[in-house]
Amino acid sequence: MAENPTIAEIKAAEEKAAQAVQEAKSAAARKLNSAQTNAETTLKEARQSSARQFREKIRRAEEAAEIKAKDILTKREAGARDFYEKHKAKVAGAASWITEEVMGRYGRG
Repeated sequence: MAENPTIAEIKAAEEKAAQAVQEAKSAAARKLNSAQTNAETTLKEARQSSARQFREKIRRAEEAAEIKAKDILTKREAGARDFYEKHKAKVAGAASWITEEVMGRYGRG
């Protein structure tokens, strides 16, 4: 018995539809994989950028702290020099007084 042309057309349409569905599934899977890859890449880049920004902020903070520390040290050294210059003349007098006190109390040897 010969197949009805309408049945043959329906079978061909079904095969064509099944093939179109399979191609659509494949295309969807490719798009999903591509989207996942893009998301992973974007996340990786965001993490790297964040890490770079963090390191840069730390570097700038360290530089600022170093500058401030040098400034404090310079001021303290200047203060120490001023104190020394202001009081150095008193050292000889104090040493002489201590020597006289020790010699007076314990004798000259």
